[in-house]
Amino acid sequence: MHARAMPLLCPICRAADAREVLRKEFNVSCNCYFEGRRLYPANEGRISYVECLGCGFLWAPELHGWEPQTFKRRIYNEEFGLADPPFAFERPTRLAAWVARFARPGMRVLDYGGGEGLLAHSLRAVGIDAVNWDPFYDSSGKPAGSFDLVTCFEVVEHVPDQRRLFFELARLSRGGVCVFSTLIRPERLEGDWWYASPRNGHISLHSATSLKRVCEDVGHSLRSFSSEVHAMAQTPSQLATLDLPPVTVSGTPEHQLD
Repeated sequence: MHARAMPLLCPICRAADAREVLRKEFNVSCNCYFEGRRLYPANEGRISYVECLGCGFLWAPELHGWEPQTFKRRIYNEEFGLADPPFAFERPTRLAAWVARFARPGMRVLDYGGGEGLLAHSLRAVGIDAVNWDPFYDSSGKPAGSFDLVTCFEVVEHVPDQRRLFFELARLSRGGVCVFSTLIRPERLEGDWWYASPRNGHISLHSATSLKRVCEDVGHSLRSFSSEVHAMAQTPSQLATLDLPPVTVSGTPEHQLD
């Protein structure tokens, strides 16, 4: 007699009602879709993505259970740049120029999860008081106090513990605003979805409902400016006056994979 499998609890709404909707080869990356070809060796096993039937959150349970060292060894290694070429230079410099268009003089700015800190460095070069903190790599401890503006680009989808992440962002931006990116999943997944790519470390993918829920759970309001650019703050009035110029964070690939 087989033991009955324990139901999967949604990391966002805690509902025990999830189903598998995708199985992807581990070595499939987002850049494979931009290039129209496989960039890593195949046959590295398959990863399941399940969706919560309550809030629509999509996640990879197996990878949610990994330790940080496993992520560094299997994903964020010397070959990661092949999965996400804009990561090292193009994206942080482009987004720094974008942030500089709406960051007000005198603001204290934190770029959360900014890797080696190029975005914050680029902001400082144009006179903005900006610092970087990436808890995945930086062992120097959390920044003290709160910030007028917290930015968090291409981070949300990589983090297993979403509630902890959003509590952290809420604490760091207390009294200010957090501007972040994550691509909202389609309401219905019919076949493949390029952004659900294990080799990029994309393991936590929000619906509009689940993103609103996790922001509310940390006491913040949410405003979405596009399918990938969002802001949260303690009060709706803080968001109502926020004027963000249009920006593309990730782009959209033209290719499908077999």
